[in-house]
Amino acid sequence: MRQLVIIGNGMAATRLAETLVATAPGAFAITIIGDEPHPAYNRIQLSPVLGGEKAFAQTLLHPAQWYAEHGITLCCGETALMVDTTARRVRTTQRELAWDELVFACGSTAFLPPLAGIDLPHVQAFRSIKDVDAILALAGDTVVIGGGVLGV
Repeated sequence: MRQLVIIGNGMAATRLAETLVATAPGAFAITIIGDEPHPAYNRIQLSPVLGGEKAFAQTLLHPAQWYAEHGITLCCGETALMVDTTARRVRTTQRELAWDELVFACGSTAFLPPLAGIDLPHVQAFRSIKDVDAILALAGDTVVIGGGVLGV
């Protein structure tokens, strides 16, 4: 069985894993590395979580047991620190993994424009559940800058 390591634990990584377990069962031992402390979730649903219309658990693409049931090793709360393409190894904050196939599905990060005051404690990006928690902890009015899917 070939070792597949996916760096990133978002929608693209999950879709790849879903496709492989459906179309090539047993072909790969899949390991997914993600820096957030939980399984992948639908970021588009963060606005309803922020608004109190949904619980975070409702945004999960799959519960943790789905990964285990499909033989997928899910490394939550780990960051890939180094990729050695010659030795075919990935070092994370907690382990070193060998791979036959490596996929980067890292997604993106929120862009905060270089404006005066951008580093003040009440200025917050909105891209992850951690951001939702930080926004909910702030009191007062809110101004949204940006017209992306989450901002709108």
